[in-house]
Amino acid sequence: MWRKIFLLCFAWLLSLSPVQARELDKAELNFATALISMSTYSAELNVLARHWLEELGWVVDSHEYATALAAGRVHILAKKLPDDEQVYVLAFPGTERKQDAIVDLRVKRVNFGGTSPAEFAEVAGLEDRQGANPLVHKGFNDYTQAALFSEQLPEFGNLTLGEVIARDLREHPAYQVYLTGHSLGGAAATLAAARLADMGVRPQQLQVITFGAPAVGNTAFARAYEKRMQLTRITMEGDPVKAALQLLSGSYAQFGEKLVWDSHLGRFPHDMTLYLDEALRHYQDAHDESERPLLVTGHCHQLDGPLYVAPLRFKLDDMLSNDRSYMERVARGILKGAYTPIIFGEARQDVYQAARQQGAKYVLYERFRGQRLKKEDANFRLTLEEELYDMEGNLLSFQSYSTTASTLTPIEAVGYLVMQAEAERSAKLNVKK
Repeated sequence: MWRKIFLLCFAWLLSLSPVQARELDKAELNFATALISMSTYSAELNVLARHWLEELGWVVDSHEYATALAAGRVHILAKKLPDDEQVYVLAFPGTERKQDAIVDLRVKRVNFGGTSPAEFAEVAGLEDRQGANPLVHKGFNDYTQAALFSEQLPEFGNLTLGEVIARDLREHPAYQVYLTGHSLGGAAATLAAARLADMGVRPQQLQVITFGAPAVGNTAFARAYEKRMQLTRITMEGDPVKAALQLLSGSYAQFGEKLVWDSHLGRFPHDMTLYLDEALRHYQDAHDESERPLLVTGHCHQLDGPLYVAPLRFKLDDMLSNDRSYMERVARGILKGAYTPIIFGEARQDVYQAARQQGAKYVLYERFRGQRLKKEDANFRLTLEEELYDMEGNLLSFQSYSTTASTLTPIEAVGYLVMQAEAERSAKLNVKK
């Protein structure tokens, strides 16, 4: 039932939107799609990323369809912007399960073509595989076919999910859909866009942003589809996956705009956490904190009085000192996105005097520590101690959370800790939903 409601809303909102899709800021778009790609994985930290997106106003609907060849997953996300314009994203998870690894290893190439799910399968089954024809990685093709073009939906006249999306975009040619994913997910996003193009969706409507994605097809495929979508390939310096298939077979070719990022964290450069970390840094470097973003801001909880946030305190290992400004902006951004009205105190002010002058009802202190773990040069323990007081100085709550940066970066760890404290903090703040 939820799937039906969401897809009906997808088409209904698309038809009601009164203005043409805007040109979104690239740095913010890369950050938003990196966060979305991170959220598609199923581990605890990635589920938290999905929760963060929901707090930011994104509606998330997840689908999984299995065939004899693959179990394909896709998440549909939608967000309403302040002017009632809609943004839609199709996001595909990367390799995290045994069946995903089997898909990755199915490197035989198959023909790519057709204009309907039945034709897609028929063309892929052809034995004649000439290099002059578009050929793609069989496993990636199986995965995309399962995720979007395998299961008929009775509530939509037995169309598949991909056909519903293609139909709605054809009927509303001014609107766009963004497709994204990391690794296998990026490969699926690229093939999904190519399939939608073959079903009549215009190139301007297909915006693809991938992270650490391998090539999906041969040179003929690249030349056939490079102008039928707008593809941005973001890769990390040293990421071996982006070129793995080219090394295996010279017939694989990449296409689209290529952005190369460099991480200083000394980890395996294919990790999605590094891509998210760099996307956040690029976004913060490109934007002033006073700017109000479109994609990564949400509907704040209304407080019964202003929350005054004392200047955030950090005690960091020397190796983390250069990250302090990013950490502070992440923490402030999460708090700013969660509550209104909110006031951030300035350094060298008397906290309570300043809070009273601005009519605050609550005072929040947050202290962060970051210490390198012995014998682990690239790992740190991050700790948050948080205290919430009323204006009479009564302690309403004290929380302490800690995590290591083994499965996320130190900057991401700060955001994780602030979000971990949200439930109790909001309860004591008497937030109004």
